[in-house]
Amino acid sequence: MNEGKAKILVVDDEQGIRDLLAFEFKSQGYSVATASNGEEAIEKIQQEKFDIVISDIKMPKKDGIETLEAIKNISPDTEVIMATGYGTIETAVSAMKKGAYDFIQKPFDIEEVLMLVEKAIEKQELKVIIALYETSKAIFSTIKFEDLLEITVNLALKVLHADDISIMLIGDDGKLYIAVSRGLNSDVKIKTRLAIGERISGKVAQLKEPVIINGTLSNDPRFKDLEPKEGINSSLILPLIANTELVGVLNATRTNITENFRQTDLRNGLIFSSQLAQAILNSTLYKKLEQKIAELKEASEHIEQNQVELIHSEKLAAIGRLIAGVAHELNSPLTSVIGYSQLMLNAKVLPEELIKDIQIIHNEAKRCRGIVQDLLLFSRKREPKCELIDINKPLENMLELIKYDFEKAGITLVKELDVNLPKLYIDPHQTEQVFLNLANNALDALKNITNPKLIIKTELSSNKVNIHFTDNGCGISEENLKKIFEPFFTTKKSSKSSGLGLSISHGIINNHKGRLLVTSKEMKGSTFTIELPIE
Repeated sequence: MNEGKAKILVVDDEQGIRDLLAFEFKSQGYSVATASNGEEAIEKIQQEKFDIVISDIKMPKKDGIETLEAIKNISPDTEVIMATGYGTIETAVSAMKKGAYDFIQKPFDIEEVLMLVEKAIEKQELKVIIALYETSKAIFSTIKFEDLLEITVNLALKVLHADDISIMLIGDDGKLYIAVSRGLNSDVKIKTRLAIGERISGKVAQLKEPVIINGTLSNDPRFKDLEPKEGINSSLILPLIANTELVGVLNATRTNITENFRQTDLRNGLIFSSQLAQAILNSTLYKKLEQKIAELKEASEHIEQNQVELIHSEKLAAIGRLIAGVAHELNSPLTSVIGYSQLMLNAKVLPEELIKDIQIIHNEAKRCRGIVQDLLLFSRKREPKCELIDINKPLENMLELIKYDFEKAGITLVKELDVNLPKLYIDPHQTEQVFLNLANNALDALKNITNPKLIIKTELSSNKVNIHFTDNGCGISEENLKKIFEPFFTTKKSSKSSGLGLSISHGIINNHKGRLLVTSKEMKGSTFTIELPIE
């Protein structure tokens, strides 16, 4: 029996006709079966698939038209050729309406019958080609890996007329894993990982050759040492090869379908698998490209951030050297102004109007001294005195300091502190200074805000501990965000701030090998985040 040729069922109540046609078809290499009436023919169609049925119209029990209708309900793709010695135009039209491919009259011209069978087979092959063309359009309709797998596994069920389908791909460990399947137990899908050369799929991957297995594995010397799986009637295993590169294996099995895979299924499967392999390779390359782009984008952002921080550090260092000298020069005259003005105020012999003026001089000189002290603090890069502590401890200390001011201002203070954080090697006094600065900035930002709130949260993130200060205050404009850590820059009134608090805080966190970040939207609020590394 040549499985490469079509399977033909001859249905006729005359033994001689059945034998004649069976003999001629077999001599042409076709696989042939016969039935003596319509009921027998329908039973055979239910048990196995036939490509062509040649059926007499006038038969006992069930006539040809009824048999045709039943065949088309069971196997719509089977082409049926009707034959009779008593044909009429009405009979032919009725048969064609019910799906008959063609109509021939007895006595047969064998050459005419053979030609008609060949045309019917060509029609079937054309249907397959069209189906494969539509399949290829569907396969290449997406470049996304997950979508592609979902599309192809459903298409494979239809193209290969299978009950179960699985697509196995080569993982990073070099083993085959089930990327997608239909009909497989989910537990099997998760656990199945095969080395190249292991079991049937692994051997097909190793040999890079397709395999059809009908019946028991012991019939095939390549797999006779393997334990067969129960319930499988027939299997078709195809290597997925694109540009000579093995990308995986396609497994198709028939469990409920009793008909075996044939050479025509193999041919269609090879066309399908070559399209699928190329699509998977393209999709994999696209996925790698997306990952690479994401990595490059992340690296670019990291470089950009480092450049910004480097420029900022250099700017701070230059300003620090300048203001250190200026601050020292200002300290002496300011001390004199404050001291003499205090003496004049204590003397209490001056007129009232003059005392008021001297008081203004005294207060402004003290404010200048405060600014000078901030300048000196900013210019001195004091190394942190680190110790291993829980970051929540300096936060709790700071919260005690601000508690009264926040309650007085009607601001809701929310603590979300993770008590399971690892201890950090930090300077508790410097970090507390940073926390206090951020809290005071939030206090100013929350003035005249409905339902003002500050949320202070600590959390573990990868190899870092993050501390978030999130308020629903006035926010910071996009333009000001770019300058927020620059020395002397402030959005507050000049009389209320030297503009050094955030610069000093930024420097302290940098000295701890961490980062101080900010996100904000005007009239929506701000979030300042401190990232401290776990050492």
